[in-house]
Amino acid sequence: MDSLIEVDEAERVRTITLNRPDRLNALNSSVLEHMSEEIQKVTAAKNRVRCLVIRGAGDRAFSAGADLEEIRGLDADRAQAFIRRGHRVITAIEHSSVPVIAEVDGFALGGGFELMLACHVVIASDRSQFGLPEARIGCIPGFGGTQRLPRTVGKAAALHLMLTGTRIDADRAWQIGLLSVPPVPAAELGREVEATARLIASGSRTGLANLLEAARQSTAGPALEHEAALAALSIASADGQEGITSFAERREPIFTEE
Repeated sequence: MDSLIEVDEAERVRTITLNRPDRLNALNSSVLEHMSEEIQKVTAAKNRVRCLVIRGAGDRAFSAGADLEEIRGLDADRAQAFIRRGHRVITAIEHSSVPVIAEVDGFALGGGFELMLACHVVIASDRSQFGLPEARIGCIPGFGGTQRLPRTVGKAAALHLMLTGTRIDADRAWQIGLLSVPPVPAAELGREVEATARLIASGSRTGLANLLEAARQSTAGPALEHEAALAALSIASADGQEGITSFAERREPIFTEE
């Protein structure tokens, strides 16, 4: 298994660790492909795996989002191919018949935030931060955030987060409904996630799958397709590329498009 992700399994709980701590566990094509393979394996694991945990390596980030080094310079067609790859993985998580827990410690930003949104249970440390900063660099959330965030926290809070690109702390995330339980001290996060995962895994695989199916709100296909197209156009635009470049260069963007 490629070291970009690590996979462990114990007591019917499988854990996927995004293993790019030096890049704040940013999501590139290789990471997304490996995650897709692992989700398929979990779904095919019959009764052996009854809960999946997704976490980030290190203590700085769950995931800081899409790898800007990969999307920098992409035209609209290549940007859309990257976005669709992300859609497939994140939608597969949302539609998984096995419950998925996001273990968040540190940053959950951009595509990492959108990955978290697709998980069924979110448990975060009290030092975590959340946000969709795409608007600050001339882009839009492209991994389903424009659809899932309003369903999770309501239209008003969702639009405020997306339009301003501001980050919120774990307490605010709990207040608006992003977290499944109140934030826990970082030193206790692993134990809290493990206890919750084991409790879930003690249930019936069929019963868990049926519960998720009954509770699932369908994600409108046309809306996600439209989001993907707009996100790709944003990335490929002059302002989008300026925003991505300025972020990499740690300076304020100079937008020129009217």
